[in-house]
Amino acid sequence: MSRAVVAIFLVASVAVLAQQPPPAPSLLIRNVTLIDGNGGPPQAGVNVLMRGGRVVSVGRDAAEGDVTIDGRGLFAMPGLTDAHVHLSGMPWAERADQLRRVLRGGVTMVYDVASDLRNTSDLSRAAMVGEIESPSIYYAALFAGAAFFTDPRVVSTSRGYRPGDAPWNREIGPGTDLVRAVAEARGAGATSIKLYAALDGPTVRRIGDEAQRQNVRLIAHSTVFPAKPSDLVAAGVKMLAHTAYLVWEGTPPSPDFSKRARGDFAGVPADGPVITRLLQSMKDNDVTLNPTLWIFAEGPAKDDMSALRTPWMNAVTKRAQDMGVVIAAGVDSLMTPGDPLPMIHKELEVEVTGAKLTPLQAITSATRGAAHAIGVDDIRGTVAPGKIADVLIVDADPSADIRNTRRIRYVVKDGRVVHTQAGPAR
Repeated sequence: MSRAVVAIFLVASVAVLAQQPPPAPSLLIRNVTLIDGNGGPPQAGVNVLMRGGRVVSVGRDAAEGDVTIDGRGLFAMPGLTDAHVHLSGMPWAERADQLRRVLRGGVTMVYDVASDLRNTSDLSRAAMVGEIESPSIYYAALFAGAAFFTDPRVVSTSRGYRPGDAPWNREIGPGTDLVRAVAEARGAGATSIKLYAALDGPTVRRIGDEAQRQNVRLIAHSTVFPAKPSDLVAAGVKMLAHTAYLVWEGTPPSPDFSKRARGDFAGVPADGPVITRLLQSMKDNDVTLNPTLWIFAEGPAKDDMSALRTPWMNAVTKRAQDMGVVIAAGVDSLMTPGDPLPMIHKELEVEVTGAKLTPLQAITSATRGAAHAIGVDDIRGTVAPGKIADVLIVDADPSADIRNTRRIRYVVKDGRVVHTQAGPAR
């Protein structure tokens, strides 16, 4: 590296550091009931001390902080993660305002799984240096076959490039230089690559080999047509999105990705051998399932097949949970008009009422499970010493009623109280 390049790098680094917010004062949550995100029962009478944006200690020993929250009668848990969002589609300022509301609604991390990464990376930078109030943002580039690049969404998010040539929206064919394509996705800031559609089994295996070589996480729609779910598992994919698409494991391969939500739910039993083998393979290969139940059952993807599809995807999600597959909660969007809270709260409720997960299992899906899907569970997703200090405090027990995640009293991001909601006098 030349001296000139080193000098530019140092100046840029100093500029970024100068934008960083000052260190947070130490924060103590005293005598709270803690749900730590690991799936265990609530622990009463816990003190959680945070300093420098990290959790310092969790236990019953006496501790002091510059700022203290009286946790009596309150319940603390890790900040929620939505592991399936798309941040394109609205002006930057409007999206920044939405992210502020999402943060105040208890979401401290989001995973953008296909957007215009020019916008997403700028939002991520702005959140990192404190220019906007926002969850932490991780994001993926998108790879797909040629047939997908007529989709209006990918055309819009590739503006300025021929569709398929943008580093974050890449058309993959037999002649694609995958070394360069994966490297350019990394250069766009993506920590992962999402496989979307129009890819066959040998192609996803080639992508998987190169992604692994360059240490890039691979995620995918649960079927990418004609490649089946088992092809994706074999290729090293670490998160499969949309339980409903798993049905294509039991049907002949098809190139028609437009019918992805309209599979043979009657002909591929949720408890049959095909789905059982697939879920066991996901468990054995540490592949996380991102169910996105609400959007198909009650949200924008609800259609004439919902009566058949909804019980199938609920049953498969429950079986995945029972077989030890990690579940990562995500909704496919952030908010709906008229609802002041982010949609992740609806997703957690459907996981409990539809898929029959316990409230603690649903909470884990939006904390440790989601962090595991993104690949950051070493630093996020649970309340434990050394972890980043993102904490949601509510005034009723969400392990008794999942709807209590909505009863927000405080949101703590990077060890700072970023939102306080008045509650009853105590």
